[in-house]
Amino acid sequence: MNRITAATTMIILLLISCGEKERVVEVPVPANCAPSAPRHVYAVNLDGTVKICWWANPESDIEGYDVYRGSSYYGEYAYLGTVFAGGSTAAEFCFEDLETANGVRHYYAVTAFAEGGLESDLSYEEVTGTPRPEGQITLYDFGSLPASAGYDLSSRTNTPQAYNLSTTDIYFSGAGGIAIIAAYRAGVEMQDYGYVGDFDAINYAPVEGWSPTRSVEAIAGHCYIVRLVETDGYHYAKLYVTAVTGSYVTFWWAYQTAPGNRDLAPPAPGSGAGSDASPLSRIPMPGPTTRTTTTLAERSAIPPIVERATWTRDDESPQRTTG
Repeated sequence: MNRITAATTMIILLLISCGEKERVVEVPVPANCAPSAPRHVYAVNLDGTVKICWWANPESDIEGYDVYRGSSYYGEYAYLGTVFAGGSTAAEFCFEDLETANGVRHYYAVTAFAEGGLESDLSYEEVTGTPRPEGQITLYDFGSLPASAGYDLSSRTNTPQAYNLSTTDIYFSGAGGIAIIAAYRAGVEMQDYGYVGDFDAINYAPVEGWSPTRSVEAIAGHCYIVRLVETDGYHYAKLYVTAVTGSYVTFWWAYQTAPGNRDLAPPAPGSGAGSDASPLSRIPMPGPTTRTTTTLAERSAIPPIVERATWTRDDESPQRTTG
């Protein structure tokens, strides 16, 4: 009986299916869709400023990007400025935040906007930036010029000091034909990060891998990480050697003033050995030079829009409020 009922039901359904015309269901799609959120957003920590960079959006109607800054990942993000992209074929865009200070951490996010003012969500990456002071210094062999062989990184100056002062963090030795940068006072550790070709090629300071001898061989083009115990906790620094002989070593330094903060400098776009952004192309001999950064006049213009937006990012989705 069950088999007869099942067979009858299948025949009825088959007849209904064959007897009706095929229907095409049209789902309305908005003609103007908001762009996707920018991707691969990262920050480059500089001296007193932070550069925020991101990949270009895949949409063809992108007019520009708005950059936002907040004090935490989940919280309010205030508008900073705009980078216009209309007609540009660039694969990457950047904006420099000049309104910050060394040792102060901020969170950054970017939105894309298209024709008609449609704006994307905030970028999803957790991006922080903490500016830190930097400079360049030459240290001399402690056996030949002991008064100019040492350096106190926390001094944040470009002035050497005696290698054996109680405040000396590191000193240089060229004895025996081997150029060495060594830690002097207790609480200073070092490691050779290897050849990187650029001062800005290190994302964050590591937390392990320190040299058991507390010394490293100085090699041009190598980057070195230093961890220092100060009165307020650990501080991190990096060195980038640009010139070295048995008599002296010249390097760029960057010292993170915020205790426990390992932000140093993520890689800048287009940086590398021999490029205009590389210290190797700017420092042929020892002696102070100037690293170039974006000036206020070169900064992106304020966009021609009436309203300003503040984004609030919660643990589910960003919400936009205007005013």
